[in-house]
Amino acid sequence: MDQTALITEDAEEVFAPDAGEIADLLLGIVADGLDHPEIWTQLPGFLDHLPLLPIEFARRIAITHDERVRIQLSVLLIMCYAASNQLEFALGEIAPLAVMCSQSALVQGAVFYLNGLSDPDNPKYQLEGKICPAPFVQMDVLETSTHLCCASWLQQSAGDLSTTAWEDVWNSEIAQDIRATVLDGSYRYCNKMACPKIQGQDLVATAELATWSPFWADIIEGNLTALPKGPETVNLAYDRTCNLSCPSCRTEKWAADEATRVRYDEMQRSKILPLLKDAQTVFITGSGDPFASKNFRRLMTELTPEAYPNLGFQVMTNGMLFTPKQWETFPTLHGRTRILKVSIDAATGPTHELLRRGARWPVMLENMAYAGRLTAEGAVDHYELVFTVQTENFREMGDAVDLMHAVGATGIYFARLTNWGTFSHEDYARKACFLPGHPDYDEFIELMQDERLRDPAVLLGDLHNFVRVPVEGHRRHVA
Repeated sequence: MDQTALITEDAEEVFAPDAGEIADLLLGIVADGLDHPEIWTQLPGFLDHLPLLPIEFARRIAITHDERVRIQLSVLLIMCYAASNQLEFALGEIAPLAVMCSQSALVQGAVFYLNGLSDPDNPKYQLEGKICPAPFVQMDVLETSTHLCCASWLQQSAGDLSTTAWEDVWNSEIAQDIRATVLDGSYRYCNKMACPKIQGQDLVATAELATWSPFWADIIEGNLTALPKGPETVNLAYDRTCNLSCPSCRTEKWAADEATRVRYDEMQRSKILPLLKDAQTVFITGSGDPFASKNFRRLMTELTPEAYPNLGFQVMTNGMLFTPKQWETFPTLHGRTRILKVSIDAATGPTHELLRRGARWPVMLENMAYAGRLTAEGAVDHYELVFTVQTENFREMGDAVDLMHAVGATGIYFARLTNWGTFSHEDYARKACFLPGHPDYDEFIELMQDERLRDPAVLLGDLHNFVRVPVEGHRRHVA
């Protein structure tokens, strides 16, 4: 039987199999690790005919030795609880699983669905008819994978740019399927609890998007997933070289060796430079520090306004190397830096030096103020501080807004800590003050009501839902 037939056939045909067969079929569907909201809506009907289905899932959980399968079965069992009018119990049961699987589209999608049941009038949980533009205009290039959004929010790779022509990656079968799930409203590949566009209700109504340009009108009207032009925004995140070793990102300092740099140079020459010819924005870098990387330093000098007249830069740095001397070394950035992002994760020296391992706060203050002067002079269009919220720093969020103004930044972006594999499940749970049940959760919620976080220059990303009163007038998310 076709697995998808379970949610399309007449009830008499669907419920003919016993609980074991239905369990097999449902497990087969969620085995891809993606979100499946169409199953969650059908579960009450399954349980009406097969009340022993939850027992079957529980039995299999008890005997399986495959952790991946155990997680999938656990999600199915928890969603059965919700379908049996045990919503609060289901929310409690999925909470520890959400900590353990913070980047799982399946688990986080189930959390999103349960939250939607708990808050049925909240439009955030209604995704049909709303489009995220990112997979149609954005390409993130990692070392051996390529993504149509930040890999933290869309983990599925569309292909490997190091071995494949960018055109074939951009319109690969997987890339087209990702776009199809955006158009149909399922967003099954997306981490719905981490995505700032979903959490910040920053998606675009289909009807509105169709008026933006002929490009978007064609996509909406034709339901297009194979695109006639390349990405507008390219995030280069393949070189992890950095002068710091922040715990949220890595366990030790890392720099590319000579053989790796040669490989990166070849990819830049044969893939990246041609790809950027028609792009509008290049983001350097989402993986390390651009001023610490020999490859990115070379690339920035090659992206001249003469060769790339329509290209602007989004530069993300930890700030330690962002000095007047470094800035003057890269005239290609002058007047072409649309966004400068500086990661701080603190508003005080001790916290910053704890969370940005290797950084020095006096140097940071000096360099951040210099960036503010460049912004005031027009050499940088927008200057944003980036603050990753966790147990050690959430009490400094309001003060970080004051710091933003003091150093001349034009915005500050707050986001939850992501577990990139650098933490054990236990360590992540200790640091994730934004998760219900954390010892500091109530204090975190209170501090999220700080009036300073309502400043129009503040972008709350995936923290919007912790504000009791809706935040008006905030900037739309800049990818």
